[in-house]
Amino acid sequence: MSMWGMNDGAALSGAAKFTNGAATFIDGASGSNTTFTTDALEAGDCVIGADGLLYRITAVASQTAATLDRNYEGTTADNQTVLRVKLPRHIKITNDDGTGKSLQDLGVFGVSKAEADAGVDNLGAVAEVLDGSCHRTVPAVTVAAPPTNTIAVAKVVVADNTIGITNHGLRTGTKLTYLSSSGSVITGLANNTAYFVISKETTDSGTTFGQVAALGNSTFALASSLSNAQAGTAIALTGTGHAAQTLIGDTATATATLTVGKVSKIAIASVGSAYTSAPTITIAAPATETVDASDAAVCVLADNEFVVASAFYAVIATGDEVTYAHGGGTAVTGLTTATLYYMIKSGTSNRMGLATTRARAIAGTNIAFTVVGAGSSHTLIGQTPTATASLGMGSAGTTVGASQVSHVGWVKKTIGTGGRAGRVFYETLVAASSITGDSEDLATPDS
Repeated sequence: MSMWGMNDGAALSGAAKFTNGAATFIDGASGSNTTFTTDALEAGDCVIGADGLLYRITAVASQTAATLDRNYEGTTADNQTVLRVKLPRHIKITNDDGTGKSLQDLGVFGVSKAEADAGVDNLGAVAEVLDGSCHRTVPAVTVAAPPTNTIAVAKVVVADNTIGITNHGLRTGTKLTYLSSSGSVITGLANNTAYFVISKETTDSGTTFGQVAALGNSTFALASSLSNAQAGTAIALTGTGHAAQTLIGDTATATATLTVGKVSKIAIASVGSAYTSAPTITIAAPATETVDASDAAVCVLADNEFVVASAFYAVIATGDEVTYAHGGGTAVTGLTTATLYYMIKSGTSNRMGLATTRARAIAGTNIAFTVVGAGSSHTLIGQTPTATASLGMGSAGTTVGASQVSHVGWVKKTIGTGGRAGRVFYETLVAASSITGDSEDLATPDS
């Protein structure tokens, strides 16, 4: 898995201005307009200033203004082409006193040691595909649940304390919740309770990961805790339960952050467990803006603009996508219902126009409104964000031992407390765990 962005050194759109002593850089006085949000510039990215120095982005306020981590040090320079650099995403930006934030905290996903230890069955990263537009409030992010495993009575072998799921591929330490529905429980287990898998994963896994009596691709035992799973201490099963009982992993959760109506960050709140493939990510659509396009005071023909709610006006930017529909009436002449357009945010408060392309929107070329529409329920709906997920480091598999974790590799170790004796922080790379290809590397348990 690459730790690097795919657009290192990519030029941002438009010409920007750097001002000596200022902590922001903005749209230039001439040349094409900057489109920082459209270009997906985000906190954690770095830009190369006109002075040749590297500056980290701490916030993107709009299409035309972004905040730097310190005041610009060079001579004021206008109409500059700006190069964006994606840093390795596991690096921590550390101040002289040792404080700071990781790029993960700033909304740029990497892989932490905990995520790597969790293996291939947990959510490892969420990448935005579309950042959406016109969101007035933070949209809900929904992560699909991992698969549910129904446990047949015949698959509970009390003599071996094992449960059978054909080609389960579960790794030792995977967290599962047992649900007995309305029937009798497997004696030894409790309804709606979390347990941890003990699985004999490879022939050289060693005794640490449990000696399950009935080895194979389809059986495993359960432990009452992660430490017991690692030690191979299985729960004794003395009853088989009923035909509708299930085992399911935790559903991952994530949250979004908005910047000027767009989703600028998706943070993983909990990584989940027992995923066999990357889950679907769903992000809520923005609220609909309704306008009375039959009212000449709302559909202003002289300026080719709509008057919209102040809350809608506050979260739009020129070049943002929006879909117009006549809402059961008659479309404004010049527009076509159920059609995607690009907004032009007017310099007059609470007004906006439409363009046929993003380039025309940025150039300020409005579509001409020649006749007001009919009906009071014309709508403007922003773009719904989309995202994709990936699981933890490694490769998934459907048989025991096939799901393997890539070695964690090297992690940063910081020495020093920040006190009088520890003012200098020494940072070095150390092995996250043994790197000899032994059984620990093959079966690092879930965290």
